[in-house]
Amino acid sequence: MLIELMLVISLIGIITSVQAVVMGRYMKIHRQEINSSRESFYINEAFMIIQHEIDDGRYIKIKGDNVIVIRSNKGRFDYIRKDKDSDIIISYGSEYFSTPNNILKNIKNFNVKKDKHVMYISIETKKGNVYKRCFPIEREKEQEGLS
Repeated sequence: MLIELMLVISLIGIITSVQAVVMGRYMKIHRQEINSSRESFYINEAFMIIQHEIDDGRYIKIKGDNVIVIRSNKGRFDYIRKDKDSDIIISYGSEYFSTPNNILKNIKNFNVKKDKHVMYISIETKKGNVYKRCFPIEREKEQEGLS
């Protein structure tokens, strides 16, 4: 009787520990999926903000150091770039305006390339994931001050 009771208790312990391990793995995978989904959402939001700024601009130019220069309808020059804190920001009126707006925080790389009338943007996260998007540049024009 005592041996049977010990066997039942050890079987319950084994089943419980297996369930705990499986649940722990499931929770780890779930956290990874949530973080991946959140990262993808924020990247897509950043691309939408950039697209909105491009659509609202009169003229667009890409500076060599991965800076998008937009001549706004208000007559000022706005700059989309990566700052020293590894954030993608918009500076209004000056490339180094003291109070920029953050588009996306904590990235590894922000690359902007131009090929004819298409702008290619790639954003690499700290985890190494690379997201790419292309945007048409319909209103590009060489202007003084857009250098």
